[in-house]
Amino acid sequence: MVTEGDLVRMENGRWARFQRCAICNSGHQELEDVSILVAVELSDHYQELLTAADDSVDGYRKRGIPVAMRLDSNGDGKLSLSFEFPDATVH
Repeated sequence: MVTEGDLVRMENGRWARFQRCAICNSGHQELEDVSILVAVELSDHYQELLTAADDSVDGYRKRGIPVAMRLDSNGDGKLSLSFEFPDATVH
């Protein structure tokens, strides 16, 4: 399951970030507004940065350490990395 801000590398090799988008129920005021997560392709500038970052953490992945990258949602271009260790491997 994905959350807002998660990054994904699409089939074409380009990066996208999941973003919450509102769906307006025009003409159906009795229904609540709904939102969905949409993968939005990032600009060429971010494509290059994310590919470089992904290459630099690839060594961790090759050793079996799952690393997740997230692009901060405030638009300043900062990346967050998280290491997700199974409970059994943490001492």
